[in-house]
Amino acid sequence: MSSSKLHCIIDCSGSMAEYGKPMLLVNLLRYIRQFTKQHSQSAHYFSWQKDIAEVNWPAEADVQLLTTEGSSDIAALCSWTEANPGVTYLVLTDGYFKLTDQQRYRLNQLENLYVVGVGGDADLAQLNTLSQNSYRAEQLDHVLHTIWRPKTATVGPTNRVELAVVFVEDESDDEW
Repeated sequence: MSSSKLHCIIDCSGSMAEYGKPMLLVNLLRYIRQFTKQHSQSAHYFSWQKDIAEVNWPAEADVQLLTTEGSSDIAALCSWTEANPGVTYLVLTDGYFKLTDQQRYRLNQLENLYVVGVGGDADLAQLNTLSQNSYRAEQLDHVLHTIWRPKTATVGPTNRVELAVVFVEDESDDEW
């Protein structure tokens, strides 16, 4: 993945204001910023309610709490993915939104969609239907490493080594 093509989409619906999710979200965003800086990557941040709008935090400033109200429009997310096909999407959400079967199918077809369930009450069952890359908040580090893993990386050794056990008969009568 190109370093300039991560779109972090932050669910700012009213349900994201409950059960400690605002502070969890701030900490997740802080982690993403630190990770991208340490690994010489970049991310663009977007709030998601009725529309998707870019959020700009100065590099030297801390992440600020975003206003959470109303509901997030899943049609806006679908439109965003159609308008920006060459990016990877990292959606931070609790999964409390309504969507049609067609919208669910559209999002599930995206190989570049990563969903992180925010909060202990996140609707993980629904989020799992949106993407094969659906994770809990505590797995964010794994998600970021997966997103920026080189596509040519191989897992495990390329050559298999055969090991053989050789028994040698010893004629001495050692009584151990």
